[in-house]
Amino acid sequence: MPSSCPECGSSNVVEDDLYSQRQWVCVDCGSVVSEGHLTTTVSDETQGRAVPYHASTEAIKKPCRNLIAGFSRVRALCRILRLSSDMESAVVSLFERAYNHPNFIFVTLSKKEILGGCCVLSVCRQCNWPVAMGTIGYLLGVDNAALGAVYREFTKALNIEINTVGIMDLLESFCYDFKLGPQQVDEVFAEPPQRLVDRTSALIELAADAWIVTGRQPLPLLFAAVYLAWQSLNPKVRMKYTFIKFCKIGKAPEQSWHRSRDSVVKRLKELRDVLCKLGRALPWLRGGTVEPNTVVTLVDDILKNHRALLMRAVSNHEQQLQNESQTAQTTACDNERSDSDRSDSHCSKTAELMDPDQAGCENPPDEEATDGQLPPNHWSKRHLFLPPCVKNRKRQRVDAPQPEVTGDEEISDSEIESYIRSQDEIEMYLNVRKELKKKT
Repeated sequence: MPSSCPECGSSNVVEDDLYSQRQWVCVDCGSVVSEGHLTTTVSDETQGRAVPYHASTEAIKKPCRNLIAGFSRVRALCRILRLSSDMESAVVSLFERAYNHPNFIFVTLSKKEILGGCCVLSVCRQCNWPVAMGTIGYLLGVDNAALGAVYREFTKALNIEINTVGIMDLLESFCYDFKLGPQQVDEVFAEPPQRLVDRTSALIELAADAWIVTGRQPLPLLFAAVYLAWQSLNPKVRMKYTFIKFCKIGKAPEQSWHRSRDSVVKRLKELRDVLCKLGRALPWLRGGTVEPNTVVTLVDDILKNHRALLMRAVSNHEQQLQNESQTAQTTACDNERSDSDRSDSHCSKTAELMDPDQAGCENPPDEEATDGQLPPNHWSKRHLFLPPCVKNRKRQRVDAPQPEVTGDEEISDSEIESYIRSQDEIEMYLNVRKELKKKT
């Protein structure tokens, strides 16, 4: 600020803000003492300090349109599944983190939609919330294989450790999804949800003891167990209703069971086979016939004594195999005795015949099967309950032999002759050349 006016010497100098530039004006004479500069001087630039970009003109970065749509989509999924507000916030935060990850930033919109479902599934498993992958796939309308592939890539890219969810953790919420309450269906079809849960859990426990749960997807097995549990609670009336009719009565989502209907039918067959094996071991049936279509009438008795029936069924199976082995040995001895001349070497021949059978009591090496089926003398034939991978061996993949071509192979005379022109071909070639020369 100047101390005095150079024109009149007055010290009454004030700042004038009338114009865009800052000016100092003398009040007494009205002369301009000094004025500001529109640009900085060299001294100002050397003495000033740098201002960072974020503190000057940077605008706040807004999320893109697809990210906003993804937020609304995952929030809708959380509300459909009735997740808490904390879980919903965790899902949104995880989705934003996954959306901006380099592995998913340039993928298609359909894959980003699946990514939102993976975030919901991840948070549900971390919080022990009973939600299956098939449920998320049904809500998104995508195949379970595509959802599983994105989920594996998602957990690997973000390094997320997920707790495994057992089939019993999904059981209660799965049973409550069926609309089978007294106010929802007729009295004949109605069943209290808790009673259905108890019967289904007992069937799942029996299936686990019989190796049916091992390596299987949970949803088809849950559908099969719930259906059999519903039938067994009132078998005289409900035995005639098929699985599809049961799903329509319980108002189960068609897309959830229709896509896995073939797997549900297989699990139903396996459960009924196990129940038939245990039903034949009931002492009051005395080895009577038990049919798969009517075995639901015995489910109550089987579940009450399934531990003892398992041991009894295995014992009966081993006894039956032993009797068959003895019968086969006796038949072989009789055939040998009728064909031989009843010589003194009969005992030695009988001993020779028994040695391979006795050796067969041990676990012999498996024979190779060309069609993927187990050989007749496979060791698994002597056990009543086995894992599926043992009973149904997968067909081994055989690569087609590739032709080995090195370039040094000999060429046959017939192939060489096929490259040489015949006399007719030579004459035809010469005639064509003459015609072409005439036209040119």
